[in-house]
Amino acid sequence: MEEKQIRHIEVPCFMTDSAYKMKASSFMEQAQEIAMDGSDTLGFGYDVLHPMNMAWVLVRMQFKYLRAPMWRDKLTLRTWHKGVMGPYFVRDYEMLDENGERVAVATSSWVVLNIVERSFVRMNSLEGIVDPNPQCMDAAIETLAPKVAMPRGVEPDIVASHKVVYSDLDFNGHTNNTKYISWAFDALPLEVSTQKTLTEVSINFNKEALLDEVVDLKCFRTENEGVETWLVEGAVEGRSSFTAKITF
Repeated sequence: MEEKQIRHIEVPCFMTDSAYKMKASSFMEQAQEIAMDGSDTLGFGYDVLHPMNMAWVLVRMQFKYLRAPMWRDKLTLRTWHKGVMGPYFVRDYEMLDENGERVAVATSSWVVLNIVERSFVRMNSLEGIVDPNPQCMDAAIETLAPKVAMPRGVEPDIVASHKVVYSDLDFNGHTNNTKYISWAFDALPLEVSTQKTLTEVSINFNKEALLDEVVDLKCFRTENEGVETWLVEGAVEGRSSFTAKITF
């Protein structure tokens, strides 16, 4: 068995923005798909878990652009199961250009959900189902994806709202993880998202947003030594659905 799951990509136009750069949401879409392939290869994917009323749930993700992937770039995306760290199953990613140089790295933290009871499945209940041992000892990012939260005492105004609609849903009938990051970028000023150089995104998934719910989006900006950081929170009736930290 290969140590890493591999997917080859030639970046199509629909994955890019007006600056021809791969959108953050497009990176997450590719990461989501290869994660499904990787879990299938290791024997604990959708076809194994779903009949037992279980599913993988992404809790946190962090990725860094070492350089922006561009339209028509020929890239190789690789992922591997990094085993158990704390309460999470961890999966890392790296994206390479045609010369084998890294253009992006990522780490993600996952749990298994009982989709009937809507409760997390304890790790000791997954013995014999999910192998807790690392598939590969490499680390794209050494640490776990971080917790993201608005600073204490900060109450930013609502800058936009989004009603959850059909196009946001995945085959489980829930808002797809990649949509939250799209909403976060939609909340930023256009000149920031298209003219600034994206370097890092961290996102926490706190509570799923359901069909017809309205997600209020709040933004808070900081700048330090030329590094511009935006914190975006999406909330449904005051309860946090996701928080994202976006750095340019």
